Amino acid sequence: MRPKTLQRIGALLIVPAAWFANLGTSFSQSEVRSFSSPDGKTIKAQILGATESAVKLKLDGGRELDAAITAFSKADQDYIAEWRATNKPAVKYGFDVQYKRKRTEKEKRNEGAVVVTYEKWLYEVTVENESDSDLSGLELHYKIYKSAKADASEAMYRGEGLTREGDYLVMKGKVDLGTLQRLKSSTVQTGGIPLSQSQLDGNFYYVDGDKSNKQDELDGAWFKIFHDGKEVHEVKSSHAAVKNAKW
Repeated sequence: MRPKTLQRIGALLIVPAAWFANLGTSFSQSEVRSFSSPDGKTIKAQILGATESAVKLKLDGGRELDAAITAFSKADQDYIAEWRATNKPAVKYGFDVQYKRKRTEKEKRNEGAVVVTYEKWLYEVTVENESDSDLSGLELHYKIYKSAKADASEAMYRGEGLTREGDYLVMKGKVDLGTLQRLKSSTVQTGGIPLSQSQLDGNFYYVDGDKSNKQDELDGAWFKIFHDGKEVHEVKSSHAAVKNAKW
């Protein structure tokens, strides 16, 4: 007995072809297999593309069909989900990244003949998704550079976690951007990096002729965006420390 053939899906289950407009062209076609509806009707087809809620099939005769995932059996829905996981479309990545410095802490104290100001600075970063699709699994990785020049007794312990790269101290970190819809933006903050200023009391001077007023300098930042662990975008400030650095 020949199996019943599903010639069309009910009107409520047909989906607009526009749903597949952003699927990309990197999908590989699936094998030809039988797909069943919950009431037992079957069709032979192969998957051309799929979203979370819809699938594009190529039927045996060559006709293409766009249908809702719910038109098929649970086993077929699992197969489509597995196919999607291994056949993700190529994304045309694009991002606009804007960033600015922001001071979050300031504390002044006397350390002997030196007046020291301790500050903490961070970068506020706004990322807009200009890619051709919504993206989940986004992370912003960063490196922030500084020069340590102030005479501050607590600078070392306040700077715990910083690593040295040549003449600079570097703070590394990452921030979860989560899911970012196409043409939408998200604003996040990096961790704070400590900066110090020192001013020698006017009644004293350094015998080696060193300057009485010293301050650390924030020497720029380097940002990278990762999607599911893959680097897809980067932005650097114009500082020499960043220009000559290695990730």
